[in-house]
Amino acid sequence: MRAALVPEPGWEAAVPLAAAAGADIICLPLLSFSSYVASDLDRGSYQEAERAPSATWSRAVELAGGAWLAASPYESEGEGVFYLSGRVGRLGSSENLLWRQSLPESAEGRYETMFWSPGHGSVETITVEGWEAALMLGGELRDPASWAAVVDAGASLVLGASAETADLWAETARIANQMATRNRIAVMIVNRSAQESGPDFAGGALALSPAGEPIVESAPGIFDLPARATS
Repeated sequence: MRAALVPEPGWEAAVPLAAAAGADIICLPLLSFSSYVASDLDRGSYQEAERAPSATWSRAVELAGGAWLAASPYESEGEGVFYLSGRVGRLGSSENLLWRQSLPESAEGRYETMFWSPGHGSVETITVEGWEAALMLGGELRDPASWAAVVDAGASLVLGASAETADLWAETARIANQMATRNRIAVMIVNRSAQESGPDFAGGALALSPAGEPIVESAPGIFDLPARATS
């Protein structure tokens, strides 16, 4: 499976380019279609939320053509009800995955609990090119209990999205490596890059085989995951 991990803003150009490069799945970082709204206490950022399902998500799926898309739009379910929604789907498919981030964080420069509520419900997976894929968003990637829930759901692949500065990104990568290796789960995580006048996010991507081996880019931003071994 060929995965395109896209940390930079500018999804409208990046998604069709990744599809043209032969990506089977295109992964976008946390808050894929908006600013990182939780960087300060400006309540005006609520206006960036879209009614669920996000129209921008639907447009991005169209641009992906036949490739799967993994993204996390900022969505509203009604007056004062906001979520960070993880979505996986592709054009023309009735098989779609929705996961609402369960662990919004609260710290200086990371006021997520102010801008969206934690999601509820059990982890689910979706079959992507033979892999049972689950979504993990932001702080979930550093939480052992969240990893345990993904393992219990039978996932063989984690599609992760984060928005981390250098120190937190290093911690996220370390924990993901440990958990993936211990549980023999493949990993594809994309970390948001910095934007002008925004937080100093580190960007970057982490791709691991189920054996915990790093997958090297076959082209810029492209990672080829070996076919899943079947019994």
